[in-house]
Amino acid sequence: MRRRVSTDEELQRALDELDRHPNKIPAAHWPGDLKILDSAGLYSWWVDGKGAKNLREGIGFPIKAGRIYAGQTGATSWPSGRLRAATLSRRIGRNHLRGRIRGSTFRFTLAACLLDALGLKIVGPKKLDKSSERRLSEWMELHLEVAVHAFPERDALKHLEHQVLTVLDPPLNLEAMRATSVRAKISELRARIAGRESSRTEPETIVRERSLPALGTEKFKKMPTRSMITLHKEIEDILKQQGKTWLTTAELAKLVNKRGRYRKKDGSKVTAFQIHGRTRNYPDLFDRDGSRVRLKSSRSS
Repeated sequence: MRRRVSTDEELQRALDELDRHPNKIPAAHWPGDLKILDSAGLYSWWVDGKGAKNLREGIGFPIKAGRIYAGQTGATSWPSGRLRAATLSRRIGRNHLRGRIRGSTFRFTLAACLLDALGLKIVGPKKLDKSSERRLSEWMELHLEVAVHAFPERDALKHLEHQVLTVLDPPLNLEAMRATSVRAKISELRARIAGRESSRTEPETIVRERSLPALGTEKFKKMPTRSMITLHKEIEDILKQQGKTWLTTAELAKLVNKRGRYRKKDGSKVTAFQIHGRTRNYPDLFDRDGSRVRLKSSRSS
């Protein structure tokens, strides 16, 4: 009879390699010196401090540096009993790091959380354009590490994954996990990509400027918390006032927040990282030099 249930000993070994004593490989150096990747198994993803800050800004809830996600690859499909040939090498290297959001739940979740910060463009349901997929991969290489646990017993792998997730409770795992405010928000963010075909990076409401109340007036303050202009248009308007002058992303974020015409849906402030992502997404509008930004010369007049 085929064994479908993992043992406690197997659980403890998995927790050692995925959480207690992980051999974490930077995403940029994958697969590193690992020799056990042509096997089914489990993996855990870890984020650094800067990456955690980016995720926190996108979700609107605290995300700490450390382990954020875990999963399996290659488990037998039950109840059919159909064996799968997936391996850690293909899943992590091909799907997670260099794939598309349609082929990786983890990558899809990251894209939902970083949609605004990286200026990702949606071109169809659960589909980004090529440059957006590339930027997401670059972010992963900058901020993530991964640990693996080879487990060739494919019949019992799904059960082992369930046991591991119950213990670790990674914040970015959603399926069959306990309800939290973070998971509810991530589900909402993922819905933006899953069902919306617009290429805009977030649901923004554009109101004709001639109909806007004057900034600072009581009528303006009572307006709903929503964008009255797209972020790249607001950046363009600010830079038009500067002529050919360079402004840093931090200076631009400060001005955007002070003017108040562009408002994030969650009410939080625009960050320099978001300015960086949005200006990078519009090379026809902006010149960039490190953290400095200015209008293309043909648009500065």
